[in-house]
Amino acid sequence: MPNPLTKDRRRAALHKGRVLIAQTWESQLNLSLFLGLLVVTIFLMPALGLLRPYGRFLFDLMFSVVLISGVAIAWGQRRLFVFSSSVASVALIMRWAAWWIRTDDFALWREVATLASVALVCGVLLSQIFRTGIVTTARVQGAVAVYLLLGLGWAHCYEIANRLVPGSFQSSVGSFFSVVEWYYYSFATLTTLGYGDIVPIKPVSRSLAIGEALTGQLYLTVLIARLVALEVMSWQPDSKLKSDD
Repeated sequence: MPNPLTKDRRRAALHKGRVLIAQTWESQLNLSLFLGLLVVTIFLMPALGLLRPYGRFLFDLMFSVVLISGVAIAWGQRRLFVFSSSVASVALIMRWAAWWIRTDDFALWREVATLASVALVCGVLLSQIFRTGIVTTARVQGAVAVYLLLGLGWAHCYEIANRLVPGSFQSSVGSFFSVVEWYYYSFATLTTLGYGDIVPIKPVSRSLAIGEALTGQLYLTVLIARLVALEVMSWQPDSKLKSDD
């Protein structure tokens, strides 16, 4: 006959394990890891030439790790975690299946699924950034991560547009249809830097470029206003703001 005390101990150990996992996934360490992976994927790997000669494989591998790490931030919110995990799973399956299914239509849907997963992770982070509470290091790191994800997402928008309307972009440096070039153009547009070596020449690509430039400026404006408001409110003696820690 099973010992009730043993069952209680098992339940307690299982509960403790779940709490530990939740605290680990939602900790600042996980957010720092996610932000670090984004920096490595977007900037470090292309700059060091780590995407060659196995560029696509390394990018798909790093993107998978980044996406899993980003979705894990929503661990404490059950419904959001389940939904985001489902979308991310579809995106990852399609990304790796594209190694065997090499058709233009499937590649297009792969990019659409990737864009949806990036947008979802942005939503997960934004829900934490703009909620009430004091301004913490974790909140600032999340804000930076969202800014990088915006550049990532718009890069996939450009690739989708170029697949739907070939010749949407013109470059003075020759062919530029790789992940590195799309990221370069996206962040140059997001920051309104615009060197002019890659130019949108079709209506859809021009609209996307304008949309990204506005997004980059409006996000920073709204973010700074929100963080300043939260900081000022936290100074009030009767403030009901609670710490995010």
